Amino acid sequence: MAAHAERFLTARAGNGLRAVGEIKAGAAIRLREIKGGDAQSSKLLRCSQCKTARYCSVQCQKEAWPEHKSECPCLKRVHPRIPTDSVRLTARIIFRLTSQVEWGVCVCVCVCVCADLEDMSDEQREGLTHLCSTLKIYLGQENTDRSLPNGLTPISLLARVTCNCFSISNGELQDVGVGLYPSMSLLNHDCRPNCVVVFLGRRLQLRAVRHIQPNEELTISYTEVLAPRVERRVQLQQQYHFLCQCQRCSREDTDCDLLAGDETVWMILREKLPQLEKLQAENQWEELLKESESLVSTHAGAVPDSNVYLLRLLDLAMDACISLDQYENALGFGNRTLGPYQLHYPDPHPSRAVELLRVGKLQHYLGKLEDAQTNFRQAYDVMKVTHGTDHPLINEVRRKLEECQAELRMVQSS
Repeated sequence: MAAHAERFLTARAGNGLRAVGEIKAGAAIRLREIKGGDAQSSKLLRCSQCKTARYCSVQCQKEAWPEHKSECPCLKRVHPRIPTDSVRLTARIIFRLTSQVEWGVCVCVCVCVCADLEDMSDEQREGLTHLCSTLKIYLGQENTDRSLPNGLTPISLLARVTCNCFSISNGELQDVGVGLYPSMSLLNHDCRPNCVVVFLGRRLQLRAVRHIQPNEELTISYTEVLAPRVERRVQLQQQYHFLCQCQRCSREDTDCDLLAGDETVWMILREKLPQLEKLQAENQWEELLKESESLVSTHAGAVPDSNVYLLRLLDLAMDACISLDQYENALGFGNRTLGPYQLHYPDPHPSRAVELLRVGKLQHYLGKLEDAQTNFRQAYDVMKVTHGTDHPLINEVRRKLEECQAELRMVQSS
């Protein structure tokens, strides 16, 4: 069991984790190492057989071989197609469950944690059935016939994986994969959680973002907290099969700032966002910038920057400008996001820290040293809580802040 936490039975949601003693904001509550290397490394070794698995070093590749040798023929058979992360993860669990190797805690969670298929909609069951068909093709006949223990089936395992897995992200919160962390699966949801999950190299880390009292339940957010109440509840119901009754969801007035402005206008922005996000995913930056700027200028004044849909639009426009080397324009959009981020994230949150860092980098590049120094300092203060003082991202912020301060001293002395 992790330091400072223990498992207990909650009155509202079954198993959970709670603080054993007092926990201060910024304290690391849980660390767990995961197998494999840093997926964002610039020099990755590729498996010569399947051409898909990648490793950060020869040693990493050797250590991963006992597990990879089972999936390697599967990946080789379907190459160049690559199954979804959830399918690959489920296949790995099947290999472990049907091997002679002693089960680890990572496997046992799939037996113990439920995901009730009866609570799913017809559409969700159809989606799982499609994933199950993909899984069977990936495994091949020689593996599909493996007998699973305790009455488990491939579809029930897929349901458990999709309901309990964590998205593994890099320092800038970009998803790079999925993983199962049994102790972390005990954490229940709250739309204003007292903890956040970040990744430190190979380790998953749970950190307190507020002062936590002894016996207080530890919570994380299963969904994006920067989303209106209805969207959060729908996503939680669809993916995790419960109706959120947290304090933030129980009050209908909590979306006043998120949905501020003319409703007819922000509904237009909401409908346009999927198309714009598709342009972003396809790296169509010129088209994305054209569409974003048109929407921002057309509806100027109808909704404030704090409106969540306009805020998402500003972020997309900033991404497009950065990719097109239009840094002055990018900074204009970025500056407009800082106030809303501070408003919508009252507690320290990685998303706000990353936004401050992005805008600070633009200001530093453009010679706006005092503004950059202010935002680097704020990013550092947030990351001390959300990431800890040893995280590579906070080290980057520290370096940028020192560079900025040195340049300011040179300007002031000249």
